[in-house]
Amino acid sequence: MVAYAQNPTQSRNYQLSIAPPTLPAGLVVVGALPLVPVTVIGTADNLLRFDKGALHVTANFSNVKVGQNKVPIDVQNSDPNVNIASPRSVAVTVDELGTSTQTVSIERVHALPPGFHEQANATTITPASVRVEGPKSQLTGIQAVVLVDLEPLQAPGSSQPYKVVIWDANKKPLSTMVVTPLQVTVKMVIQADAITLSKPVGWTLTGQPAAGYRVTNVQIAPIEVQATGLQSALSLPLLATDPVDISGAKGDVIKTVTIRPPTGVDVNQKTAQVHVFISPIPGVTPGP
Repeated sequence: MVAYAQNPTQSRNYQLSIAPPTLPAGLVVVGALPLVPVTVIGTADNLLRFDKGALHVTANFSNVKVGQNKVPIDVQNSDPNVNIASPRSVAVTVDELGTSTQTVSIERVHALPPGFHEQANATTITPASVRVEGPKSQLTGIQAVVLVDLEPLQAPGSSQPYKVVIWDANKKPLSTMVVTPLQVTVKMVIQADAITLSKPVGWTLTGQPAAGYRVTNVQIAPIEVQATGLQSALSLPLLATDPVDISGAKGDVIKTVTIRPPTGVDVNQKTAQVHVFISPIPGVTPGP
């Protein structure tokens, strides 16, 4: 026998979420609420026009206790052209609501670009701790962290908000925990790595030789030293030294001077020797 139906009866299966529940004071659901399997039955034409939004699932948590519970559920259907089939209850684990104060730590993702480093002692988190609410049995060993991707960060750093994530002892996210505040501000100082360059040493003279005398040459030793610091601080053409006073001099002046690098720059030698050559001016006879 062959039967033919132009508009046969069919079914369609859905996994529906339970509406946010209201539990007795001091209790909380452990983990995520289970999805409810619902079968919608109707003619092919009616199922073609059926909108999943016609279904609404609620659960009665008024009598739950700590531990495993069979929670009654109710599936409402606003489409009269189809029928539904669904379970009468779902299994839910309930626990006491606990609270914990957790210090927020930074979980650094990736690394900074080559040539840069984080000035770790300048890194701050505001506020430094958060309040965590959730199942009492899951509060042991939890961590409050923010995931900071270092790869896109550049000097001089950043100050921006990050969402706080709660991990269990195995670093698995606990999505049902409630965190207050939900975000913290992380401030990081990023600096370029120090480099070492050979930099020339400069000299400065003050005053004038005695009448009838002149400066014929100036030599400094060493001519250059090794300077270590950030690239931006080493952009100067010369390293400064203390000035040499040649006021009233009638002969060579030789003086040891201190090398004065800019702030943040170190040199491998702290002093230099300046030799100022002073000679009589040709054709001039110095007076008394």
